Amino acid sequence: MNNEFNKYYTSHDLKFDSLNDLVHHYMMKADGLASSLTVPIPKQANTPIAMNKEWEIKKSKITFFKCIHVGKFGETWKSDCKGKGPVTIKTNIATNITQETFLDEANILGKLHHKNIISLYGVCTESYPFYIVTEPMNGNLKGYLTTNNTTPAELVDITIQVTDGMKYLGEQDYIHCDLRAINILLGDHNTLKIANFHLAQHLNSNKYWTIEKGTKLAIRWTAPEGYALNRLSIKSDVWSFGILLWELATKGDLPYRGMTNKEAVELVSEGDHIFIPQDCPERFDQLMINCLKYYDDKRPNFKDIFDVLITYDTHDT
Repeated sequence: MNNEFNKYYTSHDLKFDSLNDLVHHYMMKADGLASSLTVPIPKQANTPIAMNKEWEIKKSKITFFKCIHVGKFGETWKSDCKGKGPVTIKTNIATNITQETFLDEANILGKLHHKNIISLYGVCTESYPFYIVTEPMNGNLKGYLTTNNTTPAELVDITIQVTDGMKYLGEQDYIHCDLRAINILLGDHNTLKIANFHLAQHLNSNKYWTIEKGTKLAIRWTAPEGYALNRLSIKSDVWSFGILLWELATKGDLPYRGMTNKEAVELVSEGDHIFIPQDCPERFDQLMINCLKYYDDKRPNFKDIFDVLITYDTHDT
C-alpha cells in the first residue's frame, strides 16, 4: 500500500519509493512473504493477439503435471493434451508487448518442419496467460552434458543433429539468435531438438537482422558483429555454434567462466575468442576455431560444417 509519505510497502519495516522497486525487491527474495514474487499478470487486452485458428487448443484440454523450468517471463511444464497425449507447455505471464513476441515464436515454429527442430502442436490464445504447446521433451542438452560422460561418438552425433537443424533453418532464411546447449532439448530415441525461438528472426533481403533496442541477448554466445555492428546473420549463429562446441568439450561449463559479461564482450571485441580446451578432440578444435573467426565472412556455413561432420570417424574423434 501507499502511505502518506508516498512510500510503498507490505510491511512497515521496509518501504520503497516506487511500486517497481517493491516488486523487484520481492522478486529477488521473499523477505517475509510466503514466497518470492515471479512476474506480473498482464492487464487484460480487449482482444488477445491470435494466431491462425487452426492452431488453437482449448485450455480445458490441458493437464499440467510438472514444472521443469521457471524463466523470467514464464514457465515450462510437462503436460498432457487431450487428443494429443504428452506435450510440453510453455506459458507466458508478462506484458502485452511480450505476449506479441511470445506469439511471434509460435508463428515461426508453425512454419518450420524438421526432425531436429521442436514441433509446434498448437497454442492457447483465447485468454491470458498464453500457452505454446509442443511435442514432449526430456530435458536439455546442458543438463545432459553435466550429468553424463559423453563418448566421442555421442559428441559427433550431437553436432551432426544440431548442424542439420541449423542448416535447414538457414535455408528457410531464419536465424535463431540464441543457440546454446540449454536451448537444445532431448527428444525420444536420442533425437535432439533446437528450441526456444523467442529471439528468432526472418532475415531481410540483406540477410541480416538489425538488433532492436532492448533486446536481451545471451552475451556469452553472441558474435562480435552483434556488439560492433548491432546486427546478426546466420553466420552469427555459426559463432554461437562454436561456443556450443566449447560447451560440448567442457561438459556444459559456462563460457568465459571467471569473467563478467563486460569482460567477455571486451575480449571478443578485441578480436580474441574463448580458449580452446586442452583435451578438446583435435578435429573439434579446428572446427571451433573456424566457427569463431572474428569476421563473419570467414566462418563456414552450416552446410559446410554438416558436410565435414558426417565424414568424421566417431572412433577417431
